[in-house]
Amino acid sequence: MTKKGWIALGATAALLAGATAGAVWWGKARAAGDRDEAAERRTVPVERTSLAAGLQLSGTLAYGEPSELGGAVGIVTKVPEGGSIHQVGEPLLEIEGNPVFLLHGSIPLWRDLAAGMSGIDVDTLRAALVELGYSAGNTAAATPYDSALAGAIDALYAKGGYPAPSTRPDAVAARQDAEQELAAAREGLAAARQALTQAQRGPSGQEKSAATEAVAAAGRALAKAKRCSEADQAEQYGTGGECDVEAAQGNLNTAQAALADLTKAVDTSAERAAVTSAEAALAAAQTKADQAAMSAIGPKDVLIVPTLEMRVDQVLAKIGQSASGAVVTYTDTTIFANVDLSDANKAVVVTGTAVEVKLPGDVVVAGTVGHVTPAGQNPQTYEPIPARARIDIEDQATLAEIGLASVSISIIQDEAADALVVPVTALLALSEGGYAVELANGSLVGVEVGVIQGTSAQVTPIVGELSEGDLVVIA
Repeated sequence: MTKKGWIALGATAALLAGATAGAVWWGKARAAGDRDEAAERRTVPVERTSLAAGLQLSGTLAYGEPSELGGAVGIVTKVPEGGSIHQVGEPLLEIEGNPVFLLHGSIPLWRDLAAGMSGIDVDTLRAALVELGYSAGNTAAATPYDSALAGAIDALYAKGGYPAPSTRPDAVAARQDAEQELAAAREGLAAARQALTQAQRGPSGQEKSAATEAVAAAGRALAKAKRCSEADQAEQYGTGGECDVEAAQGNLNTAQAALADLTKAVDTSAERAAVTSAEAALAAAQTKADQAAMSAIGPKDVLIVPTLEMRVDQVLAKIGQSASGAVVTYTDTTIFANVDLSDANKAVVVTGTAVEVKLPGDVVVAGTVGHVTPAGQNPQTYEPIPARARIDIEDQATLAEIGLASVSISIIQDEAADALVVPVTALLALSEGGYAVELANGSLVGVEVGVIQGTSAQVTPIVGELSEGDLVVIA
């Protein structure tokens, strides 16, 4: 049964005091023998119901304390609305026409990230995308920024309806430069390989035939010089004539050396080294081109938040101005109730206590005391700050429909089920102590008073009989 109309415990004493005054009046009337008054007295039937007594406090619905969110850079071109709700994986605002996405994590991005880089910021970015369901690659620590991560980023942008970062003008220019370097590296490798092939082939057959014929001709010339007379040889010595044996021998030696050079094993070590160097240059250029084709991302594109969704509390960024500093303040999306506590009720309101929260329109939802902040002092004004309880409420859908409003918080301290109940004004304080109720026929029934809720009191007959439906006199 829903419990309504709870009152503060202090009201009990006042109501009982009123009942005592009524009992004194009743006693005097009885002593005077004023029987005619009884016929004019008002009566009500005894009820059987449930009562609950407790503490009732006033509170307000609120979100948590706002936090600042910043880190984006550039000129702001689109901002969110105050009070709007945003989930991670969605853009919060736009910088120079490009989206700034919210991602979940604990460490903000502090530098531009691109392929090949590694670090805790890369790990945070990858984990956030995996959490959203994207195939962002290996989540092990220190895994470099790779094609899997870049592909997840492209998928994030596509889902949001935006072109990938790799399509931006600066990214396109960087990719074109890398592709030009790659083309030059390919040409360099082709030239080095051609030189190696040429070196490995050695002299042509024609060159070798010519060198062999040169050796034979030099040999014939030497033999002919040797057949000359000694006089002719002496006369031509040093002239290089056909009878100069020494000159002919030198010519033969030179021809033989040339033939030996053509027929010995070719040394291609220099050409091979050039090919190896060109291959390394090509691999580096290919890696650079591959990385330039991947989307890069940084603080201008992503804001890291510690929650999976957030509510914009206040928009600080302005369209057309720089996004330096905080762009918004935000809160968690959970609504709860705040209740200030006095010294008298701090002992009752403790963490874990079940409460009922009465919303506008007499809507009642269940709540729990989640946290109690002790009293303190404002550090700026030195004014005292009362103790405060946070009431956690599970039914967030109902709160979202109502919005932030004033509420009533009720805490049960005593309950009575299936009890006999009479109005408090039917209680008569007896001169000998205790209480009684007067039946319509004028007889008294001594009762023990139990739970008091509002203007109703639980009674248990201890002298006489009292049943549901009996009429009792009220003052």
